Amino acid sequence: MKSLQNFVLSGILILSCFIGHAQSDPKLTNYIFTPLTFNPAYAGSFEGYSASALYTSQWVGFDGAPETLYLSAHSKIGDSNVGLGLDIVSDKVGATKENRALGNFAYHLRLNRTWRLSSGIKVGYANYAIDYRQLSIENPQEFNPSLGDVSNHSFVFGAGFYLHTEDFFVGLSVPNFLTTQYVDEFRNTLASSTPNLFGNIGFQFELDRDVVLQPTALVRVIEGAPISTLYSLNFHWEEKFYANVNFEYDVSVGGFVGFRISDQFMAGYAYDATMGKYSRFNGGIHSLVLTLRAKERYRRGRCGCYTY
Repeated sequence: MKSLQNFVLSGILILSCFIGHAQSDPKLTNYIFTPLTFNPAYAGSFEGYSASALYTSQWVGFDGAPETLYLSAHSKIGDSNVGLGLDIVSDKVGATKENRALGNFAYHLRLNRTWRLSSGIKVGYANYAIDYRQLSIENPQEFNPSLGDVSNHSFVFGAGFYLHTEDFFVGLSVPNFLTTQYVDEFRNTLASSTPNLFGNIGFQFELDRDVVLQPTALVRVIEGAPISTLYSLNFHWEEKFYANVNFEYDVSVGGFVGFRISDQFMAGYAYDATMGKYSRFNGGIHSLVLTLRAKERYRRGRCGCYTY
């Protein structure tokens, strides 16, 4: 138990060093379908193989509006305590685009018959590019057309924890510890990113034998900005019909509906309406979700987090 205490303490100290920084990672309202993107400790938390794909088009109605594609998959390795996962992110906003390919490693500890603790690390590669030819140049004579596409590369390193039972979970993570600055050949800063801190918590309870309700919250700490909290109330019936509503104060409100079209596949659609002064100028946020849940190879206790 002493070694376990040292293990947990070391991880908390590492994470706490980065609480004060900010980061530009996109935060989707349907984060429950892509938890691996912000917490590597989720890898292997499902007793079988699990994969998900999520496409989101935000701020519909604006030229160059953000489009994001998430692909993720994870599983335990045999009957060991090791979980592995892969997540790929492609984010496009106007003339800029960012692609990431990230590997996740998690180790799961059984604390007692009820509680489990998993810790994880995320390692990968990111590419940020901007196409100057898509920009509206106020003074074209000052523009150097040879610039064209400007591409920058960086590495990603993150870590996280999950403490959970079959009905409850709490997580803490920093998806990327590294501070990155993207510049062009004239040393102009194109974009920059610094670490941020995610915390999530949730529990589930049965309303009836086949009806489950799961309230959750995702908190993000960013330097120089108010703490943002996204609340989600998730519902599923017989693991065939899924729905949720989510809300972030003065930012967005939305919902999701999904159906299990077979034992392995679930498909769904989400819509989020923007709140605040910009709500009149865009058509909201549309998301399409597809998840694959392969049959379990070894029986393991579920995590109270997400097992779509």
